[in-house]
Amino acid sequence: MAENYVHPNGSGSLFKNSYKEKPNQPDFKGSITLPDGSEKELAGWKGTTQSGDVKLSIKISDKYVKPQSNDANQSKSSEDLF
Repeated sequence: MAENYVHPNGSGSLFKNSYKEKPNQPDFKGSITLPDGSEKELAGWKGTTQSGDVKLSIKISDKYVKPQSNDANQSKSSEDLF
C-alpha cells in the first residue's frame, strides 16, 4: 500500500498484515476515504460465526499521525538563548 495513495471518496482497501506477531493484532490492515473525504485506517480480523460461517470483523479508526520529535525544538530553543 503506497503511503500517498488516496482512495476515491467512499472506497478503501485491506491488505494482509505481514507484521502480525500476536493473535490480537489484525490479519488485515488498510485505509479508506469516507464519502466526506476524510481518511481513516482499517483493521480486519478473520473469524468464524457461531453457526460456523467465515466472517471478517472490521475496525475503523482515525489515521495514525507520527508524533514530532522534540529534538529539533530543543536545539532551536538552546540557540535562541545566545
